[in-house]
Formats: sequence, C-alpha cells, structure tokens
Amino acid sequence: MRLMAMLLACLPVVLLELGLRGMDDSATQAIDYDPYVGLNQLRPLFVFNEDSDRWEIPPERYNFFRPESFSAKKPSGTRRVFVLGGSTVQGRPYATETAFSTWLRLWLESADSDFEYEVINCGGTSYASYRVAKILDEVVEYEPDAIVLYTGHNEFLEDRTYAHVRDMGAVSRWSTAIGSKLHSVRWVQSLFAASYERTELAASVETILDQPGGLNSYQRDPIWQRGVEKHFATTLEKIAEQTRKNDLPLIMCVPASDLVNTPPFKIQTRSDWTEDEENRFRSAWSIASDSDQSPPRRIDALRECLSMDPSHAGANYALGRLLYDRGDGERARQYLIAARDHDVCPLRATSAIVQATKKIAKRYRVPLVDTPTLLDERDFRGVLIADQVPDPSRFVDHVHPSIVGHQKIAAALAQQFEKLGWVELTEQNSVRYENAVKEHLSNLDQDYYVRGKQRLEGLRLWTMGRAGQLATEMADDQSSLQEDLQQR
Repeated sequence: MRLMAMLLACLPVVLLELGLRGMDDSATQAIDYDPYVGLNQLRPLFVFNEDSDRWEIPPERYNFFRPESFSAKKPSGTRRVFVLGGSTVQGRPYATETAFSTWLRLWLESADSDFEYEVINCGGTSYASYRVAKILDEVVEYEPDAIVLYTGHNEFLEDRTYAHVRDMGAVSRWSTAIGSKLHSVRWVQSLFAASYERTELAASVETILDQPGGLNSYQRDPIWQRGVEKHFATTLEKIAEQTRKNDLPLIMCVPASDLVNTPPFKIQTRSDWTEDEENRFRSAWSIASDSDQSPPRRIDALRECLSMDPSHAGANYALGRLLYDRGDGERARQYLIAARDHDVCPLRATSAIVQATKKIAKRYRVPLVDTPTLLDERDFRGVLIADQVPDPSRFVDHVHPSIVGHQKIAAALAQQFEKLGWVELTEQNSVRYENAVKEHLSNLDQDYYVRGKQRLEGLRLWTMGRAGQLATEMADDQSSLQEDLQQR
C-alpha cells in the first residue's frame, strides 16, 4: 500500500513528463536559445551581393574573419562543406590559404573528379563555441552537405558572469545538472528564466585581454571555470542536435594545444595560507627556482610545493618540464596537463572541454578527429615514438598548429569523408594531392609568410602576461614569481 501510494503521488509528474515529450516543441526552440548569454544582437556572417548573386563575408568583418563567398544557389554537382571554429580554423597566424580547410579541399578534389568541392572557412578569431553555434544556425540555410567543427580554445576570452551558477551550492548544481535532462524540469525552468540576468554579448568579440588591465581580471576562480566548461558542453550538444535535426553530417576535432613550450599565462597561489605553509612554500620554491641545484633536488622541491598547493600552475609546469626534459614523458604529462588546466588565464582548452568534445561526439555518434593524438608522433628526443604529449614542433604558439600540422588535420578529415562514402583515398589520388599542394604553395609569395610572422609576434605581445619560461629560465624570473606568490 505504501508503494502504491508513492507511485500514485509520482503519477502526475510522470504524465507531465510524457506529455511534454510528446507535444512540446522546446527542442526546436532551444536551438537558438542560450541559457548563459544573450546572443540575439549577433549579426549574420554572410551578406547577399545582388550583383554577383553570391553570399559573402563583408569587409567590415575582416578584423575577425577572412574573405569567403559562395553562390546563392549551389551549382549542380557541387558538395559544400562549412568549416566552423576560431582562429585555428582560420589558419592563424597565417591565413586560410594554409589552413586545414584548404588542404581538405585539395584532398577531396584529388580523390573525386565527379563533384566540385566548396570548403568554406568560417573561422573567426577569438570566436568561442556559443558564437560559432550562431554561425551554424545561419549556414544550415545555405545548402551545406557537411559541417566540420574545431572549437574549444576561446571559451575563457569573454567575460561572462555566470552569477546564477556562482550562487548555487554544490548540491544545487548537481541536482540541476541531473534535472535538466527532464522535459518537465526544463519547462519549469523556462517559467523562471527571467529570474537571473544573462550576460549580453556585444556584436563583435570583446576579449578580456583587449581591455586595460585585462590580465589582472583573471583570478583563481574554479566555480567560474566550471561554469565556462558547462556552457561549452551545453553549446556543443546543441550543435550536435542541430546537425542531427537537419540530417547533416558533422565531423568534430578535439582541440589540441602545446604543453611543452607554453608555460602558464598567469599563476597564482592559494589565498588561505597559514604563516607556516607560506614560509615552507617560499623555501621550496626558492630551491626549485635555482638552476644551480641538481634536477632531482629541484624536482623534490617542486613536489613539496605541490603538496601545499596542488593547483599551482607554475609548479605543475616546472615539474612537468623537468621530467619531460629528463625523458620521463609518462609522468611529465600529468603535470603539464595540470599546468594547462590550472592556468589562471586559460587560453587553451582545458581537460573538461577536451573530454566534453569526446563524450558528446560518442553520444551523438559524430566522427571525431583526435587532434592531440594526431599531432603526437615523437618523443622529447625527436624519435618517432608517440609519448602522449603533442609534439611542440607541430605548433607555432600555444594552440595554433604549424602548416604541416594543418596538413595532418586535413588528411585525417579526408579519411573521415572516405568513411562517409564521399571519396576513395588511393595511392594515385595521394599523388594527385601532393602535386596539388606543390602548385598551391608555389602561388604563395614571400609576403604571405612575412605577414604570418608579424601576426604571430602580435599574438605573443597580446599574451605577454604569462609567467616567464618556467623550468628553463626560472632563475631570471624568480622575482616576478615571488610577486605572483604574494597575490592572495
């Protein structure tokens, strides 16, 4: 009788859930709705040019995008692929001419003469997933045949408060995450959607680092970081739902970053030191920073630092780099990843973002290019042995692959299109591709590479806040690191 009473009490909720699942159209409404930020003011990327009968990116958007255009009506015998993401998609610090979208087009053209291929680069500098999702809403109307997505590095660039997330306790955040899977819970949430203010984003990207004192705005804030990572997962899931709804093939790329040659951009210590802990940390850090000390002595000192502050990005990086340089790549990897994940100014996709990409791709059965594994061919000595650390030589900075790195990504994407039945990658087609690459590169003048190096230097100036070349030049940087230590 007690069990029956409990079941009867739950019956109205069950009926409500079943009814909403059967008749509610919230799935389609949710495609354009972001619960974290206001996006209604974002402008379409492409505008229609009546003279040429083409959609094109207008010149006023060239500060974030590169020129692209395509015919308003897709010609017969044409396959159209849109590549979405941030500056990695755009090919920075170079441009679309050497981005993986171009190499992908050459692969498809070399492997299939029955179709014309349009691979349209929609990579936007500093564009995070929630802005990329709005571009997807737009391009699904342009007769696409497939979507390629590479996103995840720019999630922390714009200031979003996540006030409603910050105010939640741990139990509330857990119950909300579970409940959000139910239609009835989402329906109730929609009734109270105005109870908190979403961050209204500007039409153009306004990164924190572009503002005066921007680096100082970044502080150790794990709740805010979890909010950003949750926002990413929510957005990526909506992208997967959108492409499935439109019966549109989607291929995702796992964001890859340099772990070896990129120290944290900003480090901070704990804010709740006891006097004894602070003195112990200072003493251990002084030993770790002394290049005259033996590597084993410095490693022991760094372990001491991490025993008191496991989230210290600088100590994690220094220890990881020392282990890596000694050939212990397996143990170095965990510390190098921790340094990236605990970077107070996170300009690289964190482990939570990487795992969300893999998890959502698996859930929606989306083909996945595991870019970090793809770019891992050599160990620290340069021997052709994968060590689970992306090769630093495959990056020109903290996240942007080299031109060769872009070519490897394109080759992996071409294999995914082969699995979709679009092309057949034979040895003869590979020869055609190599010849097409040589011809394409011959058309790029020296100025193209000079401009790329200039952009790279500009990017380095933009990220000058990072905490020095830890583990290799710590003796020179000790004074600045001591200042970081005192930020509490």
